[in-house]
Amino acid sequence: MKLRIGNACWHAFHVQHAALALEAGFFAQEGIDVEIVHAKINPKAISSSRPGGERYDEVGNVVRDMIAFGIDIIPDVHVRTPFAERVLGNDEVRIIGGWRSQFRGTLVAAPGIKSIAELRNKRIGDWYKGGIATMWYEQQFRNAEIDPDREIDWKIGYKYGSLREAWKPLLAGETDAAIVQNPFVPQLLERGFNKLYDFVEDNKPHGRPDRVTVARKSFIERNPELIKRYWKASIRAYQFMRIKENFPFFRFVEAKLRVNNPDEAERTRDLFPMMLMDDHFFPLDGQVSSQGILRILEEHKSGGALPPTVGQADVDEVLRKELVEEAWHEVSQTDEVKRNLEILQPVIERVGY
Repeated sequence: MKLRIGNACWHAFHVQHAALALEAGFFAQEGIDVEIVHAKINPKAISSSRPGGERYDEVGNVVRDMIAFGIDIIPDVHVRTPFAERVLGNDEVRIIGGWRSQFRGTLVAAPGIKSIAELRNKRIGDWYKGGIATMWYEQQFRNAEIDPDREIDWKIGYKYGSLREAWKPLLAGETDAAIVQNPFVPQLLERGFNKLYDFVEDNKPHGRPDRVTVARKSFIERNPELIKRYWKASIRAYQFMRIKENFPFFRFVEAKLRVNNPDEAERTRDLFPMMLMDDHFFPLDGQVSSQGILRILEEHKSGGALPPTVGQADVDEVLRKELVEEAWHEVSQTDEVKRNLEILQPVIERVGY
């Protein structure tokens, strides 16, 4: 059974769980032959991460590129994309499960700045224009009657906006606010920086599924068993990646993925630090919440990224969760997964998922 998996953006991490499942033999054990088509679709996204680069949007690209490159499953699509495509009349993309179902960051501001309303004309760190963080920021600024185009000094680039690096320019005084990965927040607060928004609390109770895994409707109808096997292997990978004893293997897979990446920054960037490994955002059961999806769609509607007509009926049509649910029911009975969840229980209690 042949399956091609690709990424909708350019980051190596977006296909890392699939690369790990391939290298660890999980796909083979589930009886599928997988090829990972990495960093070949939407290469213009790379330019959006550079100062002055164009604003990046997946809408209008995903179906086109799945066809052009023969991609069966994309594990990292913006949750609004299938719904925006649907509004445009391209009713082919379906959400088949979760990818980033939790957001493990905090909006932190420089000393003296205690509210989002005080960010007018301030320097805001963001990785690339048009991403999930961009849309969230823009909505918050509009709510505070700040024009995000004219009254914000955007600092664009990996070092300014990536969760694991954004604390450095913030601490150095190069930005006034940024979303920072949670393990780095305490050191900033100790130095007088202020927490403006806590996404950990925002995750409750249905998570924050801002990126999801998708396939085309026609592919799902033809290949339900193939998708179930994909999920059984992927769930195992999601769990494997959060167990610290597996860290050396994880690093090997990441390094291998970055070698041939078309973005020089991806090739030269530091590998994922061990201190962040066990709080990965992947859903341990592979699933995604309908309520969580709808909540984020409401945010996008209020920010003008989706029309107000998008609602629960669209979620019911676009979300095809039956196959990941069946996969979880089967794989959760295995000794391997039971052992994984036992190992991960202290982590789940600490980070909340």
